[in-house]
Amino acid sequence: MPGAEAANAKRIVNQFLIEGLTGYAVMLVSPDGRVMSWNAGAQKTFGYREAAILGRPLETIFTPEDVAAGEPARELATALNGTQLAHDRWHLREDGTRFRGTDTVEPIFDRGGTLQGFVKLVRDITPAYKAAQAIADSEQRLRMLVESVRDTAIFTMDLAGTITSWNPGAKAIFGYVDDGILGRPLAALFGADDFLAGYPAGELAKSSLAGTTNVERWLARSDGSRFLAGGKISQLKLGADKEPRGFVAVLHDITAQHAIAEDLRRRAQFDELTDLPNRRTFNDHLRRAIGLMHRRFSSVFAVLFIDVDHFKAINDRYGHMVADRLLTVTARRLEHCIRSGDVAARLGGDEFAILLNAINGVADATEAAERIGALMSEPVDVEGAEVSATVSIGIAIGIPEYERAEDVLRDADAAMYQAKVEGRGRSAIFDSHNRAAGLTGSLRAAIDQNELRVYYQPIVALGDGRVTGFEALVRWAHPRLGLLLPAAFIPLAEQNDMILALDRWVLQESCRQLAAWRAGGVDAKLTMSVNASGREFSRSNFLPELRRILDSTNLPARNLRIEMTESAIIEQSERARSMLSAIREMGVLLDVDDFGTGFSSLGRLQYTEVDGLKIDSGFVSCVGERTGATLVETIIGLARKLAIEVTAKGIETPEQARRLVQLGCALGQGTLFSPPLEAELARRFLVARNRFAAG
Repeated sequence: MPGAEAANAKRIVNQFLIEGLTGYAVMLVSPDGRVMSWNAGAQKTFGYREAAILGRPLETIFTPEDVAAGEPARELATALNGTQLAHDRWHLREDGTRFRGTDTVEPIFDRGGTLQGFVKLVRDITPAYKAAQAIADSEQRLRMLVESVRDTAIFTMDLAGTITSWNPGAKAIFGYVDDGILGRPLAALFGADDFLAGYPAGELAKSSLAGTTNVERWLARSDGSRFLAGGKISQLKLGADKEPRGFVAVLHDITAQHAIAEDLRRRAQFDELTDLPNRRTFNDHLRRAIGLMHRRFSSVFAVLFIDVDHFKAINDRYGHMVADRLLTVTARRLEHCIRSGDVAARLGGDEFAILLNAINGVADATEAAERIGALMSEPVDVEGAEVSATVSIGIAIGIPEYERAEDVLRDADAAMYQAKVEGRGRSAIFDSHNRAAGLTGSLRAAIDQNELRVYYQPIVALGDGRVTGFEALVRWAHPRLGLLLPAAFIPLAEQNDMILALDRWVLQESCRQLAAWRAGGVDAKLTMSVNASGREFSRSNFLPELRRILDSTNLPARNLRIEMTESAIIEQSERARSMLSAIREMGVLLDVDDFGTGFSSLGRLQYTEVDGLKIDSGFVSCVGERTGATLVETIIGLARKLAIEVTAKGIETPEQARRLVQLGCALGQGTLFSPPLEAELARRFLVARNRFAAG
């Protein structure tokens, strides 16, 4: 299931672009503090239309006083340091008026741990704030304003903490009516554990010393349920002498806001399907193990890289539901095999990893691999289908030479492929002297020995099912291991400087194939989408090679679509930008692949000339959910404004296709229509599908 982990880790942040959260201003901010996305709630709150604010610095919505004090930069730095940032301040609207709002800021990282930006939520609390301010000046104004606020709990207490007044907002939030709460102590709103820990008295004591104190605590409703309250408790000073007469609490129910932030953190760290830690979290644990090894030379660890054998065949035979069930069972079995101090993770697709901490040596690692292999080979009963699958395991032992988590995983991965070469269903230990052995040496000869194949996945018009193009996907017909997917050898190609030669071969072959189909009478508008490594766009000879391939295959430039990753956009050099412009001037179309897996692209798309984008399959998988549908609709709306064509990837069910049509998506690809096909099967599919669509 290629790309599943990436899709899981990268759709997390985009749920904050939900247009449905009209009660919150939600914006995505770049690492350097510029607004990259702006929801309907933000437009309503600040007055700026999206087109007027995108790309502008965050300080645009801060007051001049806060800008002069450096608050915009301090806010982002505080969030980046891991400090929970939730406070209120004055904000500036487009028309120059001010309002009081609560801010929540969370940093967003990609799976490699690189900062991609910040999510900032703002809620207008001006009425409640003004009510609280007025309380300190006038008891009469207190009664008037407090009674008018319905979405904020405002109540007063005497100096002993006994509740003396209770507004309608407090009734709605806590559930208590006046008779049920007036005269009771503040402790009635706290849980038993907080009461024993002295929190009610502590909050009042802090308010007495500082005049006001921020509150963020789980409180109890009248029915015993709990919610997260956020706000302030301040001293109440009334009368001419302004002497303290008690306290006033201004609290909001921030449970939903907290849940969003917690869900963000959870999804950023765990795999959605299996609930195991994801690659990023595993790398964090692995980095700590490496650091401990360097501090304590007696500390030994091992990484087991685990791949389910013949998983694609299982997926093709039984379908993705059975395959997903196999992955979840695999996850539970791995958890059963490890000790409490070890870590099991899903890296993506059918790849898992285990970090064995504090082992005695190689023997412990090999014994663990044997236990895992034996348990994994036991059949899995899924809705009456008995599925059996072995695993191949690569082992890398922690040694002082390791400095980076990525290097340990790379070597464990190489050992896993060596285990597959030796017959699958077994384990192999990485040998640093054989780093170039195994697949690497074979890959160098694969092109010359005609072992590579191009498979073609149809791209269809979701409205009528007509095939509008194909995506070219490379496969390796390994003489011993069978047909290998790109995940098995593309990383090797990138590590050993073979990726450019591989890209050129795929481009040449796919252009030749489309030209042959055109000569046979297929739709003249049919396009071929070909992936290109980001390194291609910085090579001076890529443009003449592209022209040569188009000329030699007699393929019109308008029929070729070059797909690039979001990182290729984000990391564009001046040469790369010039190259992209020259490619488009030739007539070749440029597309962004797996849109959503790099967060900065939302802001950069408006400054980058592209013809199309492909929505990542992770978003498509949750399009049936309210938040997922709203996100996809947001992406489609953004693309429509920029005149960019949208294709949805990874469509697996009719329900997903129907929902995408409702949201305005025109094109799609996925197993619902067809898996990647060999050339002749792809041609037959094209002819049959388009004849039916025209019929």
